[in-house]
Amino acid sequence: MSHGYSVAQTARLVCALRWACGRLSEMLDGWAAQASAAPGNAEAAASMSGLSRRLVSHRETLDGLQPDSELMAPWRQAAPADPALAEALDEIAGVAGPRERLAVAEEVLVPGLSDAYRQIGEYATPHCDAALASAARALRQDLRREDSPVGVVRPAAVEAAAGVLSAAGGIVGPSLLRPDDWP
Repeated sequence: MSHGYSVAQTARLVCALRWACGRLSEMLDGWAAQASAAPGNAEAAASMSGLSRRLVSHRETLDGLQPDSELMAPWRQAAPADPALAEALDEIAGVAGPRERLAVAEEVLVPGLSDAYRQIGEYATPHCDAALASAARALRQDLRREDSPVGVVRPAAVEAAAGVLSAAGGIVGPSLLRPDDWP
C-alpha cells in the first residue's frame, strides 16, 4: 500500500509521462505521414494520425498536473524517465512498414502507456493524488478505444519492439510508478 506520491514524485512522474506522450505522438505523426504517402495505407495512416492526436491531448491533460512550485522547476520541462527510453523509442521508430508500425503502436506502445496509467491508479491515494489518479483513469479509458482495423501483421516487429521497450524499463520506468522508498 502506498502513502501516495509526494510532490517531487508527482513532478517526476508527470514530467516523464508528458515526454512519453509527446514523443509517441511525434513518432506516430511521422509514421502516419509516411504511410499516407504510399498507396494502400490510408487506414493505417488514419489510425496512427488519430492516435497521435489523442496522445497530444493526453500531454495537454498532464501539463495541468505538473506541480508549479519553484522547488519543482527541474521537472517543468518534459523529459524521459531514463535516457534508455529515448534510445529505445528511437530504435522502435525505425520499424518498417505501415501495418507493422500500427501493430507496434497498438500492441506495444498503447498498452505500455495504459499500464503506466493503471499503476498510477493502483499506487495513488485519494488524500494527495486525487487529480493525478482521476486523470490517469480517464486517459487509460481513452486508450481503451484503440482497435486495429488493419488486420493481421507480422508479429516479429511487435515482439522486437516489446523487448526493446521492456529492456528500457517501460514507458516511464518502474521506479517512478512505485518509488523504491515505498514500503
